[in-house]
Amino acid sequence: MNPLSWLIISTSIFLSTTLITVATHWLMVWACLEINTLSIIPVISKPHHPRSTEASTKYFLTQTLASTTLLFAATTNAMNTSNWEMNLTTNQTTMTIITSTLMMKMAAAPFHFWLPEVSSGATTMTTLTLLTWQKIAPLTILLTTHSETNMSLLLLSAIMSIMVGGLGAMNQTQLRKLMAYSSIAHTGWTIAILTTSPNISMLTFMIYTMTTTPILLIMNLTMVSTIKDIGIMWTSSPHLMLTLTVCILSLGGLPPLTGFMPKWLILNKMAAMNMMIEATTMALLSLISLFVYMRLMYLTSMTTPPLTTTMSMKWRLPSKKYQMSTSLATMNAALLLPMMPSI
Repeated sequence: MNPLSWLIISTSIFLSTTLITVATHWLMVWACLEINTLSIIPVISKPHHPRSTEASTKYFLTQTLASTTLLFAATTNAMNTSNWEMNLTTNQTTMTIITSTLMMKMAAAPFHFWLPEVSSGATTMTTLTLLTWQKIAPLTILLTTHSETNMSLLLLSAIMSIMVGGLGAMNQTQLRKLMAYSSIAHTGWTIAILTTSPNISMLTFMIYTMTTTPILLIMNLTMVSTIKDIGIMWTSSPHLMLTLTVCILSLGGLPPLTGFMPKWLILNKMAAMNMMIEATTMALLSLISLFVYMRLMYLTSMTTPPLTTTMSMKWRLPSKKYQMSTSLATMNAALLLPMMPSI
């Protein structure tokens, strides 16, 4: 890609998301969302492959539908209340429509259908951007309007997202699709407690980002794309295999790793609010995702390829990129649980 084009695209993605975090006007928020969508599409379609073109088309159509619905709801609210302020949007019907559009942009169930397909057609680094950075904008809008958001709608979507993310990942062999379903499940955990405790919701998203980043960086570095490929990762790099195992277990939420912290806080908060049925349902559904992560961990660290394999072994890494970022993200994904009492 042309360096000037790459500079313009990356700047637009960064500034549009940053402006949404400080905007209070619905029209400004909609414009930033559109800039963000139009900026990420060339990145998705960059490989010039039919699958990447298909992925960019699906992403464009889905995001455009969500943005159009958001603009319709905001305009309807402005006609009824004579203001465009986000904090003054109190109409329940309008907020329900806006919440649904933001859930579509975040790929929360039942609006999750586009994320696995787009992730499988994009590159690994583009998938990392879609699963982490691209969710900041809609999550920020939900955090801004959390006092007026329908709690029942978010809770229902959260339970569905955790269930769909676990069941969908069980049937996947492509790692990018599997990580997309993992993102759907963690989106459910993020929005489950958003209306009552936005700080915990924000912490959940931050920990998910810190845990997912090293996994996808390692996938990009070792050029693995399927579950079969990670079975021979020990031949490429034993230390990356160990790092990947730790991050996968943290993503599954096993103590004493960092990934256990948000689930513990969320379930504790829901139990304190006497939401025992919802908390129990979410905890049980998370076991499905845990099975998926344990299967990945087993294939990564507890199996060896057959001695008569015909595939070529990648004995040396192609380069030594991401050393510092992968190391820091892995430490955060494994060692932050003792900080929970201070949080």
